[in-house]
Amino acid sequence: MGRLLATTALILLSFTPVGAKTFADADRRIAVDSRRGADRRVDYASLLRYGPWDDRNYTLTLEDLALLAPNESEQRDPIPAFFRVEMRRAWPELRRSGPAEYPRHALPIFRQIYGGYLVDGKLYRELRRVGAHLAVVLDDGIEAGDAPEQIESLSGEARVSSPTGGSESAIKIHPTNPDRVIAGTNGPISGQTMWYSTNGGVSWTQVSLPLGGTGGDPAVDWSSTGSFGYATTLGSCSFNGCRVWLYRSNDGGVSWNGLESVTPGSPRRDVTSGGSDKEYVHVDKYPGSPFKDRIYVTWHDNNVMKIAVSSDFGNTFVKQAFSSNSSELGIGSDIATGKNGEVYYVWAAFNSRTIRMRKSTDGGATFGTSVVIAGTQASFTFPIPSIEVREAFVYASVDADLGNGPFAGSVYVAWTDSTGPTSSTPSANHARIQVAASHDGGANWTVTTPHEVADALTVDRWHPWIAVGPDGTVHVVYYDTRQSPGRTAVDLYYAFSTDGAATWSAPRRVTTVTSPNITDSFEFGDYNGLDTVLASLIAIFTDNRDETGGAARSVDVYASGIAPGSGSGRVPDGGLVPGVPLHVDKNGASLFLSWSPACGPVSDYAVYEGSLGTPGSHVPLQCATGGATTATVPPSLGDRYYLVVPSSGGNEGSYGRTSDGTERAPSAAACAPQQIVGCP
Repeated sequence: MGRLLATTALILLSFTPVGAKTFADADRRIAVDSRRGADRRVDYASLLRYGPWDDRNYTLTLEDLALLAPNESEQRDPIPAFFRVEMRRAWPELRRSGPAEYPRHALPIFRQIYGGYLVDGKLYRELRRVGAHLAVVLDDGIEAGDAPEQIESLSGEARVSSPTGGSESAIKIHPTNPDRVIAGTNGPISGQTMWYSTNGGVSWTQVSLPLGGTGGDPAVDWSSTGSFGYATTLGSCSFNGCRVWLYRSNDGGVSWNGLESVTPGSPRRDVTSGGSDKEYVHVDKYPGSPFKDRIYVTWHDNNVMKIAVSSDFGNTFVKQAFSSNSSELGIGSDIATGKNGEVYYVWAAFNSRTIRMRKSTDGGATFGTSVVIAGTQASFTFPIPSIEVREAFVYASVDADLGNGPFAGSVYVAWTDSTGPTSSTPSANHARIQVAASHDGGANWTVTTPHEVADALTVDRWHPWIAVGPDGTVHVVYYDTRQSPGRTAVDLYYAFSTDGAATWSAPRRVTTVTSPNITDSFEFGDYNGLDTVLASLIAIFTDNRDETGGAARSVDVYASGIAPGSGSGRVPDGGLVPGVPLHVDKNGASLFLSWSPACGPVSDYAVYEGSLGTPGSHVPLQCATGGATTATVPPSLGDRYYLVVPSSGGNEGSYGRTSDGTERAPSAAACAPQQIVGCP
């Protein structure tokens, strides 16, 4: 009699209970239907753990899904499963372990190729976080191939990009003529768009880069005299990443075919051949530098930081790569140069949770070993309520002091970080700005915070950019959510330091309109920009304000001139006084006052308001600020002026001097008796 040999097969099944549905969209209107899929072995609803739904996921087979990384669900990029498979098939070098396996530009590449998330025949770009997943919002869908709606411009801060769609921006002021400004934006619509202004940023003219095929991540700079403008972009983007391209303008940004004077018919240079991401450009413009006009382009290939250097105004480049050790891997970098031509290459290394720097003293020919500037709590990105899909990016911006002041030669780095360990829940995370300063050429660093810290659990700050003025003042701009109780909306804020980033001014609101949360999957992008030349300080940033007077919003790029703080403030009589003068800014329906601390043993301040044109009419608005150097007050009708008076020990100090040098009279309804003492 023969024996029956029993064999046991272990079959792993993923199934959905009968009657249960998994939905493709945030409002649970359209269910994922596995019967539409190409492979009955695939549970298509389970693909939502990898990213937002897209009907092109139905084409995936079990063999396709085998291309994904073992920790694929930990890669929080807002790109759908089918696009992840296409990228990994075309780009097998993509890492398969650890964080940040996809380039930061993966989402723009997806949007450029496919237009948006395809659900039931329409394309959508808005996402909403639903629990641990990102869900498509089925509002304002367009048929595939249709152009996005174009929204008209508005007044206010200078709107740069039009039609709607611009984000991720860079800006540079001409080194000798502040009326001439160039900028680059990611979009509108797709690719990179260039802009120039001949009136200091009040109005802008749009320019296209020659040959097309651009992918964004704009960066711009000028040559030392302003004879040339330079722009870099990601280009020829596909499933295996992008190339880095450089263009030159010989006419102040009006056109970008300047390299054709060297190579007729070829207006750009391929700095890289593919697989690249997150590039930036910097030019050494210091007159005494031995490497003046050397161009430095930074980027990463598969998280390995790289650099290219040109000594012939962008015609040719010499490239090199840095370490591929896990602790050195990063996404996003920036460069500054010192008075002696030193090169400071700075980036955020996500595996080691550090901000790092490499320094060159020979014009970028060789670099020293990396120096850890500071540790970070966050790694790569983390979600917060105001940017919960794209997530706040741990990205470093650097600049150097080229002046002759007490901190000449110092180097400063700004970045976003969380206040503690991060969570996948946006509301559980809190973002802050950190600034590191080195006064010894990058050997040692001190970290400070350029904003308030007592409100760290109720206000998020992120997307900083840093610039150092000719007088050594350190300027920083960043998004700030203090106008939004739910931390979902942002304004651009500005702070500065005159003592080498040891202490900071009270933050000043730059925007006059709060930008609501963006539900577009790209949200605010990865970075903003800031530049300063002579007395000009201009910020450029992504904005989502209501532009019709109603409920409509559009994602655009705005520029704003900022009155720069400095070591000395100017008062109405034209004289210079120590510190920063009183600033008055709009804060919603109120006025926001900020000022520098007074000298001497001051414990508090009183705020007075008077009728402009009637000296001595000032009366108290607040007799105490609790020692704060800021106050929010309701505006009064008519033309008004404001005074801030120091107080200590039950007495008030000086109200300041009039233009003839005499003491200004105290208020007839003074908060306290006056006692004037000299500063120590």
